[in-house]
Amino acid sequence: MPRLDLETRQVRDVMTFHAVFVSPGGTVAHALEVMNDNRVASLPVVDNANRCRGILSASDILTLAEERGADIERMSITEGIEQELLLEHFDSVDLSDTLVDDLMTPVPFDVAPEASLVEAAKRMTENDVHHLVVTERRDQFLGIVSSMDIVRAVADAA
Repeated sequence: MPRLDLETRQVRDVMTFHAVFVSPGGTVAHALEVMNDNRVASLPVVDNANRCRGILSASDILTLAEERGADIERMSITEGIEQELLLEHFDSVDLSDTLVDDLMTPVPFDVAPEASLVEAAKRMTENDVHHLVVTERRDQFLGIVSSMDIVRAVADAA
């Protein structure tokens, strides 16, 4: 019976509507502050027409900081973990000259709000991602669904 619940529950049942996001023209330094303030590890990149243009992750920022000489051991970035530690390490690296548009993954993996949780989980595992941008009608940004949102739904169904 719980499996049926997971197959019939939709992304819209567990997603975060109106998730925090950044604009393509914003700086990576600002995006890092938004991540830290909201304790998230990735941000949808949304333009003025409310279209999702990409996604920026903490691991993208970590890679940039390492390329610029930050003394950071490669670490696994997961939702909300060690954001303050990352900020401390980034103090020595100027990220204010890089735009989000230059660093983001331009084509995010997305899902419709009507998709089942099973479909969303399959899409995440097939693409090795922890977040899907939720869009409708021509990439209009609605929010985000994370692997933890799906895990919570599984736990609730058990």
